[in-house]
Amino acid sequence: MIAALAKGDKIITNGGLICEVIKPEEDFIKVKLNDDVIVRISRDFIAKKIEA
Repeated sequence: MIAALAKGDKIITNGGLICEVIKPEEDFIKVKLNDDVIVRISRDFIAKKIEA
């Protein structure tokens, strides 16, 4: 599931944050928390993909 993440997918982190994938990278995924905040998160901390 984590390997198949693509731009625009919605995910939930282990910390409970709901994010939108901006750019999958090798070890990290760049996600958008809101219109102003974009961060990189380790693939290890993704709990699941959600259907919006």
